[in-house]
Amino acid sequence: MRARSVVLIALAVALAAGGAGLAFKRQRAAAENLPSAATGQGTIRSAAAPGVPPAPAFLELAGTDIGYVETREVRRELPLTGQLRPVHQALVRAKVAGEVMEMRVREGETVKAGQLLARVDAAEYQARLDERLATLAANRATWENNERTRKNNEELLRKNFISQQAYDNTQANSTVAQAQVKAAEANVVLAQKSVDDTRVRAPWAGLVAERAVQVGDKAAVDMKLLTLVDLSRMEIEAGVPAGDIPSVSAGQEVAFRVEGFGERSFGGRIARIAPQAAAGSRSIMVYIDIPNADGALKGGMFAKGLLTLSRSAAVTAVPIAALREERGETVVYAIRDGRLARVPVAVGARNEEAGWAEVGGSIAPGTEVVKTNLGALQPGIAVRLAGGAARPAPPAVARP
Repeated sequence: MRARSVVLIALAVALAAGGAGLAFKRQRAAAENLPSAATGQGTIRSAAAPGVPPAPAFLELAGTDIGYVETREVRRELPLTGQLRPVHQALVRAKVAGEVMEMRVREGETVKAGQLLARVDAAEYQARLDERLATLAANRATWENNERTRKNNEELLRKNFISQQAYDNTQANSTVAQAQVKAAEANVVLAQKSVDDTRVRAPWAGLVAERAVQVGDKAAVDMKLLTLVDLSRMEIEAGVPAGDIPSVSAGQEVAFRVEGFGERSFGGRIARIAPQAAAGSRSIMVYIDIPNADGALKGGMFAKGLLTLSRSAAVTAVPIAALREERGETVVYAIRDGRLARVPVAVGARNEEAGWAEVGGSIAPGTEVVKTNLGALQPGIAVRLAGGAARPAPPAVARP
């Protein structure tokens, strides 16, 4: 009886051990067929299917995880800020005093050169013109009469019917009358100008930026009526530290962005440089000329840009986000033949605003690189795009 009990106990222990081993094998097989945890945006996965031996793991990337090695031009740049203003702007003022009878334009409207903008009451000026026209007619009649008398007396003098003194008197009268005619003509011109000045016209084509008076207001001489601007050419006035002025010259390029236009970039050139520092500062003003044919830029907008002081030869550059510090050296992870390659690089100039850095090493322009921080990466691992997404297009041309 005792021997039989020992045999049964040994058999139970063996069955328990066999069941535990089978459970462990099943757990291990299930674990091998599960994907690993995601790291960053890319994910390392196993390509094995149930019942198939595990295939080599691969790195799954989104299209935004991939950048390119580019050829870029290195520039030495100086940051500039300032407000935009039209190069051509004019205050349209009243040339005569009087009540404003008509205002034909409002802010934002486009006007042509010579277009009628406003009208001042012309009744007084027209009456003055009529008076001077009448005076001119009277003076002209007097002069014509005196001139006929002079010519008759000239004939009589030739025949000795009158004295020289009598002829001289008629000649003097004719000369005086002629001078009065010329004075009256000048007065008529002035009176006519006053009448014309009651009709205010645009000096050149542009936009109405401000309307300072309304119909019924009393306009004084030189009172501002309207402000006109021409937006086809804009200008930025920006201060440059005196120590940087030796590197600044007319014609240098300026690239800048304007609030409200997002990533759109505008360009201009240094048009002129002030001859002395601005009062109360050590900055010297520079004036940047900007073409604005589409009228997108408006006066008063704030611009922030970079003045190109110098350029050097093109260099190889990568996105700054692609640089990694590993074991005391800087590396990038390139994608070559569908697999990751760890490439040590030497870093040169950086452009933090544009987000790129100059690199030297065995990496060629056009090479794909991982530009997203995905944690530790394994050289040689296969690379795939998630969901069949397309790779981002490489840059068509070298960008500054």
